Amino acid sequence: MGNLFSQTYVNDPSTLKDQVYDYVVVGGGTAGCVLANRLSEDPSVSVLLVEAGGSHEKETFSKIPVAFGKLFKTDADWAYNTIPQSGLNGRELFYPRGKLLGGCSSMNAMMYQHCSPSDFMEWESKGAKGWNYDALSPYFRKAEKFTPSILYPNVKSEDRGDSGLFETSYSHFAPICAKFLDAAKEIGIPYNPDINTGKGSLGVTKMLTCIDAKGQRSSTATGYLTKEVLSRKNLTVLIGTTTTKVLLSSNERSHAIGIEVANNASSPRHTLRCAKEVILSAGAINTPQVLLLSGLGPKEELEKLAIPVVKDLPKVGKNLLDHLVTGAVTMRAKAGTTLDYLADPIKSLPALVQWSIYGTGPATTNVGEAALFVRSDDITLPLTAKTPDSFASEDKLIDTTSGPNSPDIEIMAGPLAFLSHGFRSAPSGTNCFTLMPGLLRPLSVGQVTLASSSPFDKPLVDPNYFSHPNDVKILTRAVRLAIHIGHTASYQPMLTLPPISQSSSLDKLDLFYPGDADPDTISDADIADWIRRNAETIYHPMGTARIASDEKTGVVDEELRVWGVDGLRVVDASVFPAAVSGHPVAPVVAVAEKAAMMILGSAGLYH
Repeated sequence: MGNLFSQTYVNDPSTLKDQVYDYVVVGGGTAGCVLANRLSEDPSVSVLLVEAGGSHEKETFSKIPVAFGKLFKTDADWAYNTIPQSGLNGRELFYPRGKLLGGCSSMNAMMYQHCSPSDFMEWESKGAKGWNYDALSPYFRKAEKFTPSILYPNVKSEDRGDSGLFETSYSHFAPICAKFLDAAKEIGIPYNPDINTGKGSLGVTKMLTCIDAKGQRSSTATGYLTKEVLSRKNLTVLIGTTTTKVLLSSNERSHAIGIEVANNASSPRHTLRCAKEVILSAGAINTPQVLLLSGLGPKEELEKLAIPVVKDLPKVGKNLLDHLVTGAVTMRAKAGTTLDYLADPIKSLPALVQWSIYGTGPATTNVGEAALFVRSDDITLPLTAKTPDSFASEDKLIDTTSGPNSPDIEIMAGPLAFLSHGFRSAPSGTNCFTLMPGLLRPLSVGQVTLASSSPFDKPLVDPNYFSHPNDVKILTRAVRLAIHIGHTASYQPMLTLPPISQSSSLDKLDLFYPGDADPDTISDADIADWIRRNAETIYHPMGTARIASDEKTGVVDEELRVWGVDGLRVVDASVFPAAVSGHPVAPVVAVAEKAAMMILGSAGLYH
């Protein structure tokens, strides 16, 4: 039996050196909080959760939905950067990852989506037996606590979970985003009242959010690490502590016997031991980093850094998949139609007061209030320019979707400017309506590697964006679709567009380019050039320790056990065999719920 601490959190790992825990969970992020809760439900086992960051409770900006971007480049963010991306004009992209309890679920845009059922059928076809949608669906429902709204009567309660720990609701909906539904329907995209059912996510919808009934963010930290859970005597939560490597036995077949940790690069290393399993839930960047530091990974990479090779696993850190967005297609909105005033410390005060007292109002916006999901080859609009320099017609798009009812394009709609992750402000007095086209099914594949053998040196993140030409072609179509939406009759009462005759003389560096452009005449080459200059991650890395049927093609088996190592599992987005066609937080939570059942079941503890 492990530590019987009564205090909420532990900061000093040296105080735990004499303890032996049944389960050690590395990473208190989206998946780790779920595991800590579910595994410690059984009082006969002891659980240690280790988080490099601090508590979510002290982060006010994590609680206010509209303020999520205020956490970027703070102590609550790993604040990575990619290596220079040749497909994006050599730019290094900012790559935020949550460094606090709840991980990215404590700092994301709170968009709740199951993604396409066929995504998980594809997982199974790639070796993830038992991870299809029918297998995961009960865990989506188990995790969710949905707050119904009379404004959305077509969302059926029987399709939603009602007693879970991860709260969802329909939050603020600005009229300019509600009009997005009409505009999409005007150009032939059907309304989908609930994208989180077995029917899939194609269509345009009001986004369901991870916001609770009080108007505050619901993360896996707020939902799964409540005061009652933290008071369990068989659960210890160690914060402010970096896991430097997994400790492995030197027997003929390696076995995880604990972890090595330290508070920082100059502090002493400490050993924390486990009796049953170490579970890596550090996310798609840090999980492969820990595996590599532990001697588990491509032999040639480890030998270059003089890291002793415990197990040659060639796919550790490979298969990095990410959703790239083009940058904001910003439209000129008429005065009084947007929430841009929230960027002003004085003008935003009434909204913050309303939120703090009533939990309602503009501060409860998740920014991405509505979205459409389409297949690039199903769009019936003229999606190539009437100019000679457009992409060659014979250069046919590759269908990358997981099935006929699954999208490869998302366009999010926001009622304010969202530029450079929120670090760049629109000019004072400007009213901005934002459309954010995104690529859901990239063919470009990247990797995570070590910069050095030090666990305190940031890993090298290379998403390898646009290494496959199909990706930029699909995003070009997505941008043209976004511009078409801005030109619909539905939006004329709210948006101001220049005369078509001016479109050829637009300033390509202007805030409202290409939003001001004529979608029928702007060239594909100009759109692609703009994308390469402005594209950013939308924060969805996955796949770097993927499930596969053997150790040559993946890192973990269908039980999420690391190939060739006993007592070591991975439970987070890094196990995804292929990219989901939407926002991954709900799938990560469902995977963690299912994994907890598997872990306790394999130990004979799940009833």
